[in-house]
Amino acid sequence: MIKIKQAVRKLSLAQLKRLDEWLHEVILKADESAQAERIPTRKQIVDDHTVENKTYRLEVIRCGKETCKCARGKPHGPYWYSYTRVQGKIISQYVGKKLPREVEKSLNKGMKL
Repeated sequence: MIKIKQAVRKLSLAQLKRLDEWLHEVILKADESAQAERIPTRKQIVDDHTVENKTYRLEVIRCGKETCKCARGKPHGPYWYSYTRVQGKIISQYVGKKLPREVEKSLNKGMKL
């Protein structure tokens, strides 16, 4: 751990920002994997993209009602959700059928906001 700290202190501001972004993604995925092991999921991820500090996921959902079409194999969606870490907790927010225009533009350009 000491060697890692020494190496990090030598990084430029731009490198630290890239490291921070990468670590955010690694922690988010590790946290989601751990959560998936604890709780059986009703969601299935179809697609995902990370832009700045938000992960956008296209998901299909099973609501859990016995008489619903999703219980017979046709899930709801797909719908976009955003996931952000705030004070150590993952906050999810419904986005809709389409991504916000600025996120879509960013992904089409292959750059981050």
